Amino acid sequence: MTRIANYCAVCAGSLVNRRISGRIRPHCPNCDRTVYFDPKVAVVVFIECDDRVLLIQRAVEPGKGKWALPAGFVDHDEAPEVAAVRETLEETALQIRIDKLLAVFPKRDRGLADIIIAYSGVALAGEPQAGDDAAAVGWFSRGNLPALVFYPSITLTTLWTKGELDL
Repeated sequence: MTRIANYCAVCAGSLVNRRISGRIRPHCPNCDRTVYFDPKVAVVVFIECDDRVLLIQRAVEPGKGKWALPAGFVDHDEAPEVAAVRETLEETALQIRIDKLLAVFPKRDRGLADIIIAYSGVALAGEPQAGDDAAAVGWFSRGNLPALVFYPSITLTTLWTKGELDL
């Protein structure tokens, strides 16, 4: 995702590009503020039950129509684990418990997140139902995975399929 800033959020002055802290950054000459673009952080949750993994079918771009692990963005005021529980509930109607941190992924595809934190989770209550930006939700066995999208989902399910994912 390209990040652009033309005007200062503090004084509305026009920004200029200036080398600050070793990088070219938008800077306001009026109030001497520099714009630092923060990375967009997302969470993804791997939920296994009866030797099947829970996946959602994307209802929106990027990846519309393909399948992925439940995932979403971390809000500025919440812990990643809380975001993982919230996003899973929003997309699947399942209440879950986070078990452990699996991995932290850098941006390696056309997804909108810059940093993706992956957790394993356990379903506690509810019946899977598509919600939020999911068109469908389902449980899939190792030999029956649909077309997947996003580097973390592909990587984690590949490791799981090979029996190499430590849940």
